[in-house]
Amino acid sequence: MGSRSTRCWGAAAAVLLVLSGCAGAPPREPAPRGAPPVPLPSTGPAPTPPEVATRPGIVVPPPSQATGPRFIRVLLSGGTPEVVLEGETIRAWGIDGRLAAEAAGRVTLAAVGERIRWNGSRLLGDTLDAAGAPDLRVANREGIGRVRIIARKGELLAVGVVPLETYVAAVLSREAPPRFQPEALAALAVAVRTYAAGAAAKPRDPAYDVLGSVEDQVFDGIDGVAAVFREAADRTLGLVVRYRGELARTVYHSTCGGRTEDAGSAWGKDIPYLRAQFCDDCAASPFYRWEYRMSEAEGRRAAKALGVPPGKDLRIAVTGRTPTGRASRVRISSGGASRELQAAEFRKAAGYAKVRSLKMEIVPVPGAWRFTGEGWGHGVGLCQFGADGMARRGAGFREILARYYPGTEINGERP
Repeated sequence: MGSRSTRCWGAAAAVLLVLSGCAGAPPREPAPRGAPPVPLPSTGPAPTPPEVATRPGIVVPPPSQATGPRFIRVLLSGGTPEVVLEGETIRAWGIDGRLAAEAAGRVTLAAVGERIRWNGSRLLGDTLDAAGAPDLRVANREGIGRVRIIARKGELLAVGVVPLETYVAAVLSREAPPRFQPEALAALAVAVRTYAAGAAAKPRDPAYDVLGSVEDQVFDGIDGVAAVFREAADRTLGLVVRYRGELARTVYHSTCGGRTEDAGSAWGKDIPYLRAQFCDDCAASPFYRWEYRMSEAEGRRAAKALGVPPGKDLRIAVTGRTPTGRASRVRISSGGASRELQAAEFRKAAGYAKVRSLKMEIVPVPGAWRFTGEGWGHGVGLCQFGADGMARRGAGFREILARYYPGTEINGERP
């Protein structure tokens, strides 16, 4: 939940994003030139033949329970009237597998009800599978080999279909810095893979499995993924975390600030392997302690977004806490209006990169509010900087996973 791609670590903004932690963002595998893309997994009944040729010349074996999903469907862009595709050559196929359109350089797709308009001219069906040569750029994400465009009620969804292990390396490159220890990266690779496999088993939507953002896992395409991330994915190939035989919900975050959080306190649902525990290994994180000064204008914007008309007497205060000391409730009041809401809802409105965690204090100061806190992220599950601290003490990736997901086991294609 974290760290919705790894855009270049050289940029300060990217560094902040990567370290924010998410879930809970490789080797290229482009579509062959001149051939249609491997299709997105079907959302309907599973095919009965062992192999199904769903596009001319492309045969896709169905996934199995033993190996898990071969592809993950990532929502790259959604709820917009237009999507822009860029590539040297862009080809699109209809749901029937026939070539529907072709262009070079840049194509603008627009939703017209339940249909898709191609570059302001041709009106096509409600679903297109597109591929680029060598790759596509979609929604500021580079190196997308295949994408499905779906029209829904005047809006478009752009869904990338990515080989699972390629996805793991790409997300890992956005969720952790390359300086992390190999064992920490391996642990996070297993967590990323498990989260994705669980999402594919129970998709968010019939059209996609995960969001390519901090709401799930940050995915920014497969360009520029450093070797250390590919190595972590390759080394743990096929390994997943299970609890009593079921895929675990392997959420993670950047920095817990000394103690992780209960899933029950964070989200209202108790999960046996996601319970609060002390963590003294993330003290080296640059976000172990943080401070943020919210201006009066920012406070007014947040209050308005949360349904409280802001006046001159605007007040923001923590009104409830979890057993770990994190804020659970926040009250916003102004004039005769007052609203008490979940602290997580307030944090989202204020901005995840500003209010970095709910382990915080809010103090009003002249013309502003001073937030001081510890950690970054929701605090549940694996603490990324804690994992790196453990690895620096000599812990292996299995030991790291056992600490943050107690009672689980690791299994998969490799022993």
